[in-house]
Amino acid sequence: MTHGPEAGTPTVGCGACYGEDAQAAWGHYARGLTTERSLVEESHLIVRLRRCGACGQPFVWIFTESVDWRGGEDPQYHRVVPVSPDEAAVLARQGDRVDPGRLGALGQGRRHLRTDWPSDAPRMTIYWATGGFLVEHD
Repeated sequence: MTHGPEAGTPTVGCGACYGEDAQAAWGHYARGLTTERSLVEESHLIVRLRRCGACGQPFVWIFTESVDWRGGEDPQYHRVVPVSPDEAAVLARQGDRVDPGRLGALGQGRRHLRTDWPSDAPRMTIYWATGGFLVEHD
């Protein structure tokens, strides 16, 4: 996050990565964010620092999957949270020692993109949310 024209006012992203349309932002994330550093690369938990190619906004990208043992696809979730350059630097220094339980606190007080695809849903839902979240995985 950068600071806007009014001193201390955070400005987050651009119209491509942080616009009102969550579906469009998700599409941009798939092709318009570059991975700067992988922090955790497990089969059911992936945490990466990514950056918008259009405006440079840093994000923490969190993917979780839970094995539900009910045949078919397992539930999958993404949380893509904008972070400040300082927050990104702290996460980068933590590397694979990052605490997944603390990542959810990054959602407090800031809008972030969520995708939810429970095993019984026909498709993924994509939406903006504000507030903390749990990072649960197997």
